[in-house]
Amino acid sequence: MGGVKRLETNLEILKKLYAYQQYIQTCEKGIQIYGPGLYRGVLEKDEKYLKEPATHNVAKFEEGKCMLCGSPIPKNTEGDHLIAKVKGGDDYEYNKVPVCKSCNSSKKDKDLLEWWFLKGRSLKELNSYVLAVYLKNEYKLLEKKGELNNPAYPYLEVAWLHAQKILDYLFWRYSILLKNLGNNKFQMRVEEDEDLLEKRSEILEYLFESNIFVSPKTLEFLIFKGINYVKEHILDISSKFSFWNDNLEEARA
Repeated sequence: MGGVKRLETNLEILKKLYAYQQYIQTCEKGIQIYGPGLYRGVLEKDEKYLKEPATHNVAKFEEGKCMLCGSPIPKNTEGDHLIAKVKGGDDYEYNKVPVCKSCNSSKKDKDLLEWWFLKGRSLKELNSYVLAVYLKNEYKLLEKKGELNNPAYPYLEVAWLHAQKILDYLFWRYSILLKNLGNNKFQMRVEEDEDLLEKRSEILEYLFESNIFVSPKTLEFLIFKGINYVKEHILDISSKFSFWNDNLEEARA
């Protein structure tokens, strides 16, 4: 008879989710996809990172939008608790992010991830900065309650299932890119479903209309994020890849 599979603990899931968060955040900052080495490197040290308090990013409050749905909010907002005080969350600035009244009212005292999944949202849609703040505060709370080594809560397990699928996909696409970039001429040599091809075509067309030409690694990341993300961050993308546009203008001259 086979042995009973050991359940993962809250701590083990938190560590994996934090490594996922750091990987995604790095992709967002670089506007491109990276290989699994980045994820593994964070995973080796992530409990050390989890223990460090979340940092208050003033710029996030000055953006004037809800970090959960994107709706406009006053720039002088004090933010709302990610982990409700009635659930043991600390009443300090590092447990707060800019949230609109609608999201705050809907969430109430629910756990952030539990509420997010009940709304039918995916982990991919959750702002990476919000996820980092949540994970650090959740670690602190579970440590205080002595529950870090308890079997993982369902909402953490669900979050990790989401994260695994996302990582598996991005690592797979990255491996394909490496194989193709090793050729003298880049050419995607993998069968893609119609949905993926449609996303690729839509994003390429939008970038072309904006006179922006990106690297293959960036294109893969933008396809993963979707056209709405591209439209929302077009200025950042344009700034990041201005050298591509400068080179194109020189070639035309």
